[in-house]
Amino acid sequence: MIKPKSRLQAFSLLLIYVVSLFLLMGVIGKFIGSLVSYSKVGVWNFGWADIVELFPGVFAYAIPVGVGIWILSWLKARKQSKPNDREPGQEG
Repeated sequence: MIKPKSRLQAFSLLLIYVVSLFLLMGVIGKFIGSLVSYSKVGVWNFGWADIVELFPGVFAYAIPVGVGIWILSWLKARKQSKPNDREPGQEG
């Protein structure tokens, strides 16, 4: 695993990992669908065109997920670094 040196590098690595994961899941899903089709009809419908068709959907879903993970991570780090200035008996 690559250790990021900056926040921008960490964000870009996160997006690369999420896009790769979504693409892998899409290819596996298309392949399983082709196997089912082949077992029922006897025609193999799996090729590079099917993989290329996955890219718009992968980017449409993976980029918002990556940005959401990044924002949640940023909020968690901000909350942990924020000093607790309440008194012990005070509710918030």
